[in-house]
Amino acid sequence: MALRMRNFEVRIVLVRTIYERNIGATSRAMSNMGIDKLILIDPKCELTYEAQKAAATGQTGLQNRVVYKSWQEFKDNEPESVRVCFTARDGKGRQVRDIDEVLQDIKEKSPLFQEDVEETPVLHMVFGPEDWGLSAEDLEVANFCACLPTFGANWSLNLAQATLLAMFSLRKAWGGERTKLEGSKERRAPEGVEGIDPDQTLKTWLTEMGFDLSKEKMNVYTVLRRMLLQNTPTKKELVILETVLQQSIRKLHEYNKLRKKSE
Repeated sequence: MALRMRNFEVRIVLVRTIYERNIGATSRAMSNMGIDKLILIDPKCELTYEAQKAAATGQTGLQNRVVYKSWQEFKDNEPESVRVCFTARDGKGRQVRDIDEVLQDIKEKSPLFQEDVEETPVLHMVFGPEDWGLSAEDLEVANFCACLPTFGANWSLNLAQATLLAMFSLRKAWGGERTKLEGSKERRAPEGVEGIDPDQTLKTWLTEMGFDLSKEKMNVYTVLRRMLLQNTPTKKELVILETVLQQSIRKLHEYNKLRKKSE
């Protein structure tokens, strides 16, 4: 008899990550797979615009990330969970199996995923640094050690690609609400930012500045819109942009009224 999968929560854990672009790309992959909790343990890079650019339209995990200095801090603050560590090597006698087998085992045998447990079960998916992966010490936290199967001579996967493949395997095995595309939609501000329309504000500002926006293909509006909005600003960045433009519009409107009176 097929087992019904109960609701669950997934948290992606990146350990000692070296390149910020991989953290950003992981955030984007998480957005693709409906996962929004990103944990960094002792990251070896600063997170700058490069990470935001790699995250593109998937900024949620990156913006809401939780950073721990050590495994001990992780254990002190994270809930009880099933921890799956991804590695291509065995660690201190732990058997490394394909992720599909591991997910099936968890679904069937883990106490946290049984129907009589009230709390929502948590799964931590743990990935090591880009150079050598998870160490033997890292693997001590694992309930399961898993690998992502490859079929070519190169068995080493890019970190962000590995997280995407792992999350895809998870969704295929345990399910989730699949994205439904209902045709193209107009660009709009992120949810939760009421009253902000960056496109219209930008047009109003440029009109007050005296620019001609009648050209359909290329004008100052299309250029600035691409520069300011194409990389999906965060909610905070949109609010700041809106504030600056609106204040500038008010000043320009006052100036244009005074200029007309003096003519």
